[in-house]
Amino acid sequence: MRSGGRRTTPTAREPESAQAAYTEAVKRLARQPQSRAALRQRLLRLGYEDAAVDAALERAQADGYLNDQEYAAALVRRRSRGRGHALIAQELRAKGIAESTAGPALAAVDADAEEAEALALGKSLLANRRLVDAQAMVGYLGPRLSRRGFSSGLVYRVCRLLSDEWEAGGRFDSVAERD
Repeated sequence: MRSGGRRTTPTAREPESAQAAYTEAVKRLARQPQSRAALRQRLLRLGYEDAAVDAALERAQADGYLNDQEYAAALVRRRSRGRGHALIAQELRAKGIAESTAGPALAAVDADAEEAEALALGKSLLANRRLVDAQAMVGYLGPRLSRRGFSSGLVYRVCRLLSDEWEAGGRFDSVAERD
């Protein structure tokens, strides 16, 4: 027993290690959905043996507690606000989601919705900016949208659209106005 009166994590020598790993996996999944890879890593870090962890994960998946496809789809839905396709794909890879599982979840992201998201983000980034010309806008906005995972083609379209909008509205500062 460790301080606090709680039982320590079972070791690989205990016969109920697979059952204990399964119980721990279900408890963790009840608190927060996780990918199979992340949960496997966590259980191994807690001291469960490989065979017990693999058996626990198979059982959790068979019982419907663990589903990487649902996890990936939920993560894409949550993360798509303010982020582009590439950044979400990178996050899925970091969480151990296989490309074959991530692909369908990422395909659910509508290109028009992603463009609208990039445009809204671009407008919010430019809300209080004073820019001299379209080139300054692209220099400011382009890298920020790219870091958010939007493709270069989409970044170009958004910058072009916003610079046309600013040009038509007379929002660019002239050099004479700034001096």
